[in-house]
Amino acid sequence: MKERRIKIRSSHDSEFNSEVPVGDETYLIQSEAGGARNPTIVTRVYLRGRVISSKEIDYRDMMNAPDLHEKVRVLMLKQHESAVRAISEEKLKAEKTPSDYIEEVRGLMKRGRKEDALVLVSNAREQHPDNPFLLSYYGYLDAVVNKKYKDGIAACNKAIAMLKKTVPFGEEFFFPILYLNLGKAHLASGNKKDAILALERGLAIDGENREIRRTLKELGIRRQPPISFMKRSHFLNKYLGKLLHHLGK
Repeated sequence: MKERRIKIRSSHDSEFNSEVPVGDETYLIQSEAGGARNPTIVTRVYLRGRVISSKEIDYRDMMNAPDLHEKVRVLMLKQHESAVRAISEEKLKAEKTPSDYIEEVRGLMKRGRKEDALVLVSNAREQHPDNPFLLSYYGYLDAVVNKKYKDGIAACNKAIAMLKKTVPFGEEFFFPILYLNLGKAHLASGNKKDAILALERGLAIDGENREIRRTLKELGIRRQPPISFMKRSHFLNKYLGKLLHHLGK
């Protein structure tokens, strides 16, 4: 997601102003220098006409500098840009969808940065607390990174229950990844039996899921499709797989 550049306006050299839209709100950021009588730079952030935060820097120690005017201007601009950046980061965060976060989380996981992935998914859940996919990844990472196996597995199971309430059809597109995360959470706890059960439930829905099949293969499991002489992708195997999944087998 690209960040749009925020314009910084200056009516004169001792003041900077910027407007940063975030959702339905617009923040006004104003920075000004007090001059010789009050050698301070003040940056204020306004929302709906009220100051919601402010920062002040004293530049008294610079008063004898030959290029005082330029130094104060540079310092003021730096402080102003810092405030704009902070609000803009909140804007980008507010605009991120659960899919955006999941894509980043998976990217971090692929690079072996599970700790960073856990931090990111934790932040994502603050914005999207009811998203079952974010909860599922959180549960898996909580088990792997923090060794909170019981909590992680519970989170993964809760994510599956949440999704079952909201998705009446098309489960082959949604559930396998949740069972994969649950299986990996069980593996982190050393419970290979329940890990295999979770992975096989995911495979019963989507027999061609590469991540689940690879994980089972690493565990030495080669699950046969319901009708062994037909491909997993055959509609009968898909149908029977889903049926067995619903029956809990």
